Amino acid sequence: MALAFFDLDNTLVAGDTAQAFSEYIAAHDDLPTPDDFLAKNLAYMEEYDAGTLDLATYMRYTLSPLCSLTPDQVTTLIQAFIKDVIITMALPKARMLLQKHHDAGDQVIIISATGIHLVAPIARYLGVKHALGVDLDVQKGKITGELIGTPTFREGKVTRALAWAEQHGESMSDSYFYSDSHNDLPLLEKVSHPIAVDPDPILTNIALQRHWKILNLR
Repeated sequence: MALAFFDLDNTLVAGDTAQAFSEYIAAHDDLPTPDDFLAKNLAYMEEYDAGTLDLATYMRYTLSPLCSLTPDQVTTLIQAFIKDVIITMALPKARMLLQKHHDAGDQVIIISATGIHLVAPIARYLGVKHALGVDLDVQKGKITGELIGTPTFREGKVTRALAWAEQHGESMSDSYFYSDSHNDLPLLEKVSHPIAVDPDPILTNIALQRHWKILNLR
């Protein structure tokens, strides 16, 4: 039995779920979003692609429309988002790959730099029990916009993956990680089987140089 870690955005789904959720929020007139909400989100995504994103600043801004909502309101909104949007983003080949690991008896874990408020329910929708995402501070039942713990971002994914393996008594000796992004290079370098999935240009070059497997799920 192996550990199989999967990135979420642009790996198991076609697109970025956090950006799609921001667009979904902006389309709701009853949620408070600045006029430049989507433009700023796109600018943050460009910083992510360039490897220069300040995650805490990005999360604080994109979470701001949720800070006034109750837990039930957030849950209802996210479930509607999954039903309306994620269902169209999910990739059939990705589902087949997940099932392949399930059938092999592997432990399957989605590990994403997106907030856990999205990652966990999307993972459940994809049939994956274990999910690691950026943990959010919650006070009196409401999201504050601040982060807690080690974010599942860049080197933080290694820290969180190792901690998960230790907590569950698992070994990284026969581990997989599937990702599209050069931001995930630290964890790709840590696992036994690094696999680039529809990789960005930087990761494509690295994968070719290092003879890593390149997979197309689109």
